[in-house]
Amino acid sequence: MHFRLYRSLFIVLLFCEILLLTSQRMRYMAHRENALVMIFITIAMGVLAMLAAFRKSEHRIEEQYGGWESRLMKIVALIAVPLCAFHFYREISVIPIAVQISDIVPTIQVMNDRILNGQYAYNIIRDFGYDLSPTYLPLMWLPFLPAAIFHFDERWVAFVIWAIAALLVVRRAQLGKLSTEAKWLLTALPFFYFILIEESTDATYGNTIELMIAGFYMLFALQLDKIREYLAGDPRKKGALLAFFIILCLLSRYSFLLWLPFFFLIVWVENRKLALSTTAWAFLYVMLIYVFPFMIKDPSIYLNGIKHYSEGALLVWLQPEKVGPLYEGLGMANIFRDELGGEMAQRLSALQRWQVLTSLTATGLCTWIWWKKRAQIQHLSLFLLGSLKFYFAFFYGFIQMPYIYLMLTPCFLSIVILLSFYREQEQQV
Repeated sequence: MHFRLYRSLFIVLLFCEILLLTSQRMRYMAHRENALVMIFITIAMGVLAMLAAFRKSEHRIEEQYGGWESRLMKIVALIAVPLCAFHFYREISVIPIAVQISDIVPTIQVMNDRILNGQYAYNIIRDFGYDLSPTYLPLMWLPFLPAAIFHFDERWVAFVIWAIAALLVVRRAQLGKLSTEAKWLLTALPFFYFILIEESTDATYGNTIELMIAGFYMLFALQLDKIREYLAGDPRKKGALLAFFIILCLLSRYSFLLWLPFFFLIVWVENRKLALSTTAWAFLYVMLIYVFPFMIKDPSIYLNGIKHYSEGALLVWLQPEKVGPLYEGLGMANIFRDELGGEMAQRLSALQRWQVLTSLTATGLCTWIWWKKRAQIQHLSLFLLGSLKFYFAFFYGFIQMPYIYLMLTPCFLSIVILLSFYREQEQQV
């Protein structure tokens, strides 16, 4: 199969993915079928990207672009941001920040208020009518400190971070020597995704700050897209920069944790100095952001966070009604809840084990393919991005609480992978 065919199939699945997450979710299928199809689509997208990484992209005649067309694309992007902001405001204006609705933003508010008042952020929160042990890693709540200082809605911070990432995707597409169709597609996709999610899901932006996490992972994916520049650059400077984007994800929502050793293995084989520099900088960032300010006072806060998530998930699993996130057409959690025998805690533990096992297996398979075929890889960035997408199929497919908002990250990642598809063709010209 040719590189262009892989890319075309990827685009088809990209639109299927967003539609089955939003407007077409469970319209034609029951929740289990929708979840299985979503997992299959995610796996297929990762596989297509990895397979394409072994193919030379076709040479093409370079197109000439007029200044008017470039300016028009920039205008469209600049109009799209306030349009998305309008949709965002429309949602959050009718969804107050209230612990009775969701404790995500209220928890962030309490933790930042404590920092401003010189208190320890990870003390148990007793303000909600129940005891809540703060579980969030530092970059899940510290980015919202400006909102606490200047007294504006924290959810705008998440929007701004996502918008910056989206504009950087658009900018890289517009600066590249891509076809006109590719530039227009990549200019429109981030904003199309954003508005479709707002229109078709319930309070995804209003009750969460997951847009920020999606933005962080998009920024990291943009670094994978230019991994060859990192490997060829000054290890000290590039290592500090690469570690910074890794830490954005690692100290917020560390979904890629079980995939990360595979990435470091590739960097180690390709450029040991860069691997050592990146590791050293990442260690330094973790110590400065997490260990010294917080963890050194209470080393149990990380394990307490994991325990809290499991306890919260078990409470939902114990509810007799078959409603809520387990039955919204995403993830395999409902199968483990309804079909396995034993106590409910045992069923949840089984799902947790499957999540770790399948995620590690996916990473191990990608590692084996890379090790055996690394000399034949034509597009390393595409292989890395495809392997991350492939890994996410299992990590999110077997997650214990498959909330819709958690799927924003793998969904927006698809846009950066498509960008890499087009840029790899550009680099072969």
